[in-house]
Amino acid sequence: MPTTFSFPTTTLFEVGARRELRGWLAKLGSARPLIVTDASLTKTNAFALLQASLDGMNAAVFSEVRPNPEEADVEGAFKAYRDHGCDSVIAFGGGSAMDAGKVVRLRVKRPDKTLAQFEFGADWSGLAPLIAIPTTAGTGSEVGRSSVIIMDHRKQVIFPSPPGRGAGLQPWSFTGSNLALLMPFL
Repeated sequence: MPTTFSFPTTTLFEVGARRELRGWLAKLGSARPLIVTDASLTKTNAFALLQASLDGMNAAVFSEVRPNPEEADVEGAFKAYRDHGCDSVIAFGGGSAMDAGKVVRLRVKRPDKTLAQFEFGADWSGLAPLIAIPTTAGTGSEVGRSSVIIMDHRKQVIFPSPPGRGAGLQPWSFTGSNLALLMPFL
């Protein structure tokens, strides 16, 4: 039986949690997710298992996230989301993929503004659904409400919606306890 907890992110923690992915996407109303990841992960068995879990869902992939995500990474993911008619985001990887995956939803909600033009104190409720699937243990970005993106050559902490005003960037998170087998959610 899976273990769940909130921080404020709802987290599913179970070996083989990937088997629950389609059901959670359905609960979130998602039929066409965008997977946000980095190029090296697309060559792994873990990515192949993720894709198998999404078989038949018309998932799109944006795999150009850099180790320290930049505004251009978010823009590329936004373009992929829009071009493929996506309705949700799956962030798959380490902290960089998590941060880029969370922030792309801001661009989806307000496509007329660049990140530099955003008013981060505005109400950001109603963002596209996000499921975070970490492949590392470290930053905790899969449960956090903020992201760090390089903008104009400087780190920018993006933390929309102060307490009491919307949901922030927190995702639904899938993890698993068998790290030695492949990666956390497998």
